[in-house]
Amino acid sequence: MRHRILLAAAFLYLALSNVIWIARDTRPPFWDMALHGTGALRVYNAFATQGIGALAAIPEQHLTGYYPPLYHTVVAAAWAVFGKTVAVARLANLVAIAILLLTVYGIGGLLFEPLTAAIASLLVSFYPLMLWLSRETIIDYWVTAMVALAIWTLLKTQGFSSVRWSIVFGLIAGLGMLTKWTFPFFVILPALWFARRHWINALLAAAIATVLTACWYVPAIPDLVRFFRLNTAGGVFEGDPGRLSWGAIVFYLRALEGYQLFLPLFAAFAAGAVLVWKKHDERWIPIALWLLGGWLGLLLFQNKDPRYSAPLLPAVALITAAAFERRRALTSSLFVLLVCQHYLVSFGIRALPESVVLMKGSEGQLSWNWNLYTQSHFGLWGKPAREDWKIEHVLNTVRTGRLGLVPDIPRFDSQAFQFYIELMGLPVRLNRIGVFDEPSIRANDYVLLAEKDLEHAASFAPDQRVNRFIMGRPDIFRVAEWFPLPNGDVIRLYKVQ
Repeated sequence: MRHRILLAAAFLYLALSNVIWIARDTRPPFWDMALHGTGALRVYNAFATQGIGALAAIPEQHLTGYYPPLYHTVVAAAWAVFGKTVAVARLANLVAIAILLLTVYGIGGLLFEPLTAAIASLLVSFYPLMLWLSRETIIDYWVTAMVALAIWTLLKTQGFSSVRWSIVFGLIAGLGMLTKWTFPFFVILPALWFARRHWINALLAAAIATVLTACWYVPAIPDLVRFFRLNTAGGVFEGDPGRLSWGAIVFYLRALEGYQLFLPLFAAFAAGAVLVWKKHDERWIPIALWLLGGWLGLLLFQNKDPRYSAPLLPAVALITAAAFERRRALTSSLFVLLVCQHYLVSFGIRALPESVVLMKGSEGQLSWNWNLYTQSHFGLWGKPAREDWKIEHVLNTVRTGRLGLVPDIPRFDSQAFQFYIELMGLPVRLNRIGVFDEPSIRANDYVLLAEKDLEHAASFAPDQRVNRFIMGRPDIFRVAEWFPLPNGDVIRLYKVQ
């Protein structure tokens, strides 16, 4: 009974803290978060205008771009019930939090006593990266929850000996594929391990997943090919290590310690791994294959980010929980650590430094370090802030026509503007100006320019010739107004004559 109370209390704590965080944060979504918000808006509008016909329109019209549509459909459904706001889109993650808590507990129940299984469930839900992801309109929390759900149903098939659970696993695997295309990396090796004795049921599950996903993936093949090329280019720009290199292997280990767990929980994971290794228990083979398959699959991507490996964290939490099995004193200390770490990365502790670096990582466009802790993720995710980034103000000023955007500042970027254009239903066409092209620049009705170009390290800085051209031709570009952004940069809005 205690473990059920613990799970319920953990969910209520996480849900309430997220509600408070989201209520206190007024910043717009940016980059990938805004991109997924735009996809959700298009799905919402498709169902509003076409009803059930939207199921065909989503793949045919590529409404969610390079990404499968399940997450965007969940957000659209939340909007249909609770209203079309950024806060509601973020709160849709509460469903994924519940799924992750319950499924990791379910998997842990096959490996541990109930209390230790509950500890594994709490660990993954309180990892810093998962806390950051849980408050953003981003796919990675949902794909983590779907991977955990798929592994749980896979274990319930008992090596695909159960036809009923094999069918359920096929359905869940299909939904996982419709969440993100990296889903198979984390599930394929455990599934093959279980399929070695009952291939017929395993093939049935695979057929169900294939039929469920083909309607989106077949039309999306050309888009996915283009996406993987962009992914490679982005990785090169950011200085990420090459595929299957030693640097790539170290990257996700460093990300695990420095950005996903922090040092105390990383040490607990190492201790748990030693204990699991000494047991030589066959029940741990699927968990080990989950880690191995996911890690190897991610090495195929040139572009690297700690959130890409988030679906490994339930397996990491299960292994870590082994270090707390039947150790009540350690368990009490763990609960205190989890609550303190939650507050640190969610609301910040001013008395502490922003981060404590144990060892510098490789230098690049983004530098990933070994950290004792960090209160924010590159200043992008962390404590809430009441800030006005002026996007709605600009769009209400422009109202119609063609808007050129030069800067790529987080929260003042092209994806954020496109999201608000569609959210507000304005007939504004956005033109991202990344390179100097005089006819293209002059073809706009308005142009936005940043005076100091304080772009984030991961952004694509504009061609400086663009700024010089616009600021040097007052006969063409007249300053309509200027205003400061919360990051200290100053924005000029030009009316094109």
